[in-house]
Amino acid sequence: MKVDWSIVLQDGVIISLVGIVIVFIALTILYKVFTWISLLISLNIRQKLKREGKLSGGESDSLMIPADHTAVIAMALFLCSELHDEESNVLTIDRVSRIYSPWSSKYYNMRKPTR
Repeated sequence: MKVDWSIVLQDGVIISLVGIVIVFIALTILYKVFTWISLLISLNIRQKLKREGKLSGGESDSLMIPADHTAVIAMALFLCSELHDEESNVLTIDRVSRIYSPWSSKYYNMRKPTR
């Protein structure tokens, strides 16, 4: 069975495949860059804490916040955002009857008979 590769490797298919490969390479590079940035930031924080004497050699691996502390902080932030008053969520529209209003002036001008 002979495959005609000229149909498969048309310009549109090649451009699409190259575009997809470029996007995945860019996403991989961005992932690595952000991973390295977070490592550099945590390294910088560790160095500052060691210089200030607040971090001993054995505690250098425990800079992460425990999961239960993170949950408590998240719950406190959620509860603080709920401090406003309850509203009825009812919209009241009072109809005021006026003969003329600026919104209807165009309507009245268009209703005049043309001569």
